[in-house]
Amino acid sequence: MDWKEVAATPCPVASALDLLGDRWSMLVIRDVMNGVRRFDDLIDRLAISRATLSDRLRRLTEAGILKMSDYTDGRGRVRSEYRLTQRGWDLQFVLVALREWGDKNALGEGNEPLRLIHRESGQDVRLALVDTATGEVVESREVELVPGPAFKTRGSGRNSDPSGRDGPRQEQRK
Repeated sequence: MDWKEVAATPCPVASALDLLGDRWSMLVIRDVMNGVRRFDDLIDRLAISRATLSDRLRRLTEAGILKMSDYTDGRGRVRSEYRLTQRGWDLQFVLVALREWGDKNALGEGNEPLRLIHRESGQDVRLALVDTATGEVVESREVELVPGPAFKTRGSGRNSDPSGRDGPRQEQRK
């Protein structure tokens, strides 16, 4: 399949970025995922302006990634904090992938500020691509893109396969 022939939309990467917004959104999600859930704590941790944080929290809440949850402070007042929805927790692997890439390519190997380990064994863990049928790890260079149910070619308003058949191409296993 020639990548230049693939329609730019619908694109799950572009759609996800539209929902998530910018770097501040990802950093807010990272911190909420790691237990920083209150507005003032997020301000202190991220060194972000109140207006920017308010905007990102509103956008992430409207997108169904965060939800507000009430708690009682030490003085008996009911306050709000932010918690991840399932949709938000589904971003855990995106953040781990970004962390792994940043450790290797931005900070440099050997400069990792945190490690991700398996609780039981204490051994490092990493993300992997897994064959859904066999459960075996697949190297990224062994993966290819094939048309899915919403596949469209550039300029096409309908599903179209580069081979000339309509609809997604069926890959045959050997």
